[in-house]
Formats: sequence, C-alpha cells, structure tokens
Amino acid sequence: MRLRRASIILILAAVPTFVVPRPILAQGHGNAHGQSNAGGPSGIGAEPAGVDVRNFGSWLDDASIAPPGNGTVNVSFGYYRTPLFHEIDMPVVDGGVGLTNKVQFGFSVPFFHVSQGGAPAAHGLGDLYMNAKVQLRDPATHADGVGFAVIPVVEILNNASIDQRRVNWALPASVEVQRRAWRAYASGGYFSRGSLFASGAVELTVSERAWMTCSGSSSYSTKIDPVGESLGLSRSRTDVSVGISYAAAPAIAVFGSIGRTLSRQDANAGTVVISGGASFGFSAWRPSRPPRRK
Repeated sequence: MRLRRASIILILAAVPTFVVPRPILAQGHGNAHGQSNAGGPSGIGAEPAGVDVRNFGSWLDDASIAPPGNGTVNVSFGYYRTPLFHEIDMPVVDGGVGLTNKVQFGFSVPFFHVSQGGAPAAHGLGDLYMNAKVQLRDPATHADGVGFAVIPVVEILNNASIDQRRVNWALPASVEVQRRAWRAYASGGYFSRGSLFASGAVELTVSERAWMTCSGSSSYSTKIDPVGESLGLSRSRTDVSVGISYAAAPAIAVFGSIGRTLSRQDANAGTVVISGGASFGFSAWRPSRPPRRK
C-alpha cells in the first residue's frame, strides 16, 4: 500500500476551526482514517478562567472510501493561539479503516495542554470523535469524477460543563470532484451542540510525492448566548489554512499546515495555528473471496 495524496479533515467542537492535511491511500479511495480531529482546542471543558467559547463545530472530508481492511493511523500535534490563551495538542491520535466497499470507520482523540496568562494551566485527554463515512457515489468509478458521501459523527466530551451533554452528534455531507492534477471537495452540515457549517478545499499535485491543500471553513453558532454577546463574541467565523504532505515511503507520509481566522478578531479568534505529523498506512485484513463453483 502506498500513501500519496493529502486530504483534509476538520473536526471542531468550539474554536479555533482549522485543518491539517491528511495523507490517504494511493488508490485515491478516501481518507483512510475517516477522519481526524485536526484542529481546535480540545480542552474546552477545562479552559482557563475567564475564557468563553462559542460552539463553532465544523467538519471537512472528501467522498472517497478506503478499501475494506485498509487504513491509516496518524500521530500529530497542533498549536493554537488566541488573544486570550494558547493550547498545544500533543499527541493527537486518529485513524480509521475501510469496513466495506461503501463504509469507512474513523476516530480521533487528542491530549491537550492549555494555558492563559495568570491562570493555572490545564491538561488532559480531549474529546473523542467517532464517525462512519457512507459513500453514496464513488468519484473514482464515474467518468465525471464526482462523488457524494454522508458522515454521521458521534462526539463524546471528556470535560462537559453543567449545561452541556456529554454525548453529541453531527451530520456532515460531502461532495468531491476528482481531476488528473487536482481535486476539490466540500462539506456542510450541523453539529447538535449548535453549529451550522460549510467548508471546502482544493488539493493540488506538486510532484509525484508531494501535495498542497488550501482550505476554508465558515461556521455559525445557532444558540443564543447572552454571556458571549456581552463579551462581544461573534456568532460566525471564517477560517483558512494551507498545508502540504509528502510521501516519505510507500506506507509513511508526513504533513503540516498553518492557518488563522479571517473574520472578526474577537477573544476566540485563532491568530495562528500550526500543526503537523506523520501518517502510517496498514492493511488489517483482506476481504474474503467467494468459493469458486466447480
């Protein structure tokens, strides 16, 4: 199995909302991991005193699927800075595997370290995300290169506050367009914690072993938050990022990205996010073949 392309996933329960390039299988059959928590403070339930957040959930994925039994494990880090606090997520472990020709399972869980000037630092296990990507149309098997997928997501908060449910859900839908030297994909949907979102990316082939991805996302908090409004926190935000991935070996790739918030710079805006890591491909099993008829 050879890792070659970069893909992007974006899972966010709050802020910032950014993206990391994720290597995928050489066959172009999806983010083998399904996908990951690629950005955003993970210690939201344990944020430093005085920090308030909006629920800016967002997700970005393509419509491709890993072959049954094939997958990846990604180990990465993320650095997030806002006007009030900064956070380092390390390590972030995510991965996934193709279950059938149309279904792929994925997960993501980070370990966070967050601090604010004058307040005690917090650290611990972040929120767990699990998802199942269901492919409705395979872009690789159609002449127009267009595919669709729905991706039910379950979010389990590690440090839910009193007014939050520990288990939440999201329902993104994705579209993908494949071309020889580039591909584009976009997602849109709803997070049950109160966020509508739309996101998209364009992936360009730089060389036989390198790919660049430019992405953007826009989120809107559907919940009325008097405290957030009194602090001047915006109910919408727009973020961008650019990343690159490199196939270092047939089953190993490295990746990195940088991004920031483009919309109004309030207390929750991401002034900078830097992330990177490595992806390791594997083949867990091979689909059984039906016995030949005599």
